[in-house]
Amino acid sequence: MTAAELPAPVSRRARPPAGLDLNESCYPPLPAVAAVLRDECAIAHRYPEFFPDSTRRQVAGHLAVRPEQVVIGAGATGVVGMCFALARAAIDQPGPQPVSVVSASPTFDGYPIVAEMSGLRFVGVALRRGAVDLESMAHAVGPDTGVVVVCSPHNPTGSVLDVSAITEFVAALPPHVIAILDEAYIEFSEHPTDPAYLVGRHPNLVVIRTFSKAYGLAGLRVGYGVAQADLARRLRAFEVPFGICAPAIAAVPVALAAQRELMQRVWAMRTERQILARRLRRYGARPLHSDANFLFVPGREGVALGSLLITSGIPVKVCGAHGVRITVGSRADTDRIVAALRGLTAAV
Repeated sequence: MTAAELPAPVSRRARPPAGLDLNESCYPPLPAVAAVLRDECAIAHRYPEFFPDSTRRQVAGHLAVRPEQVVIGAGATGVVGMCFALARAAIDQPGPQPVSVVSASPTFDGYPIVAEMSGLRFVGVALRRGAVDLESMAHAVGPDTGVVVVCSPHNPTGSVLDVSAITEFVAALPPHVIAILDEAYIEFSEHPTDPAYLVGRHPNLVVIRTFSKAYGLAGLRVGYGVAQADLARRLRAFEVPFGICAPAIAAVPVALAAQRELMQRVWAMRTERQILARRLRRYGARPLHSDANFLFVPGREGVALGSLLITSGIPVKVCGAHGVRITVGSRADTDRIVAALRGLTAAV
């Protein structure tokens, strides 16, 4: 199957409000996944599994780990919430009082929100030239730190960290600190990692992934974390009964079995990422190199670009004064961006 033979991306006009601000896939579910979802509609009056043990086994087999090393949540955010809840639960126990979360900033909006919901204080550490600054993050870790979050590829810049740097950083953390490696966008990266290898080296590490991004199942809300068995066991105490819907449970094994089709879509998205970056540069913008399904234009230039696109009816993610994040969509989405930039150039 060539890129021309891929199913057409969903029209952004078909699902208002449409935008390039949430890093959704522009492609609908794979045909085999769509078929199983249609079948699930006929039995929507039935409860799903009490706990998602079949999904746990499917993920474990895919990653070559044991099922007892896997936790399942409502997207990657759900697993992050479990980690924060576990850290919060340790506050009433002897030893260090883990009341804070350390992460890069800017970052995924969900981290500070879920931290506050969990009763934890969020500590943001500035990026260094668009990349996660592990050295500064290490200095920010103190006796009150309960969780450290490293996002790679990083949201919102798309930067990736070297595996050796990640392992060195996690190894130096105090043993009571839960380390999260958020790999929500790893399928789009040209620098894959091996979760089994990483968690095998670090008893306090949780590697988190999701079916929301590359797999295009954001609406089903299913993600997972991989850790050593003891940490995973403690995290599973926060899995919610009936917390993963039956359509998601049915879709996961079908999606995992469709790796060839998945990689074709990933290849198409990487190609479109390059095209969008070139066209942005043609109009004077300077996006950072990205290993995710989005591009980031930093600083005042990025903020101004974001304002222009939003004014032109193209929702994008303006990250405060840090810049703008633009989801890589279909060729039609790229053309909309170019048309907005061309219109600005013509008006000057």
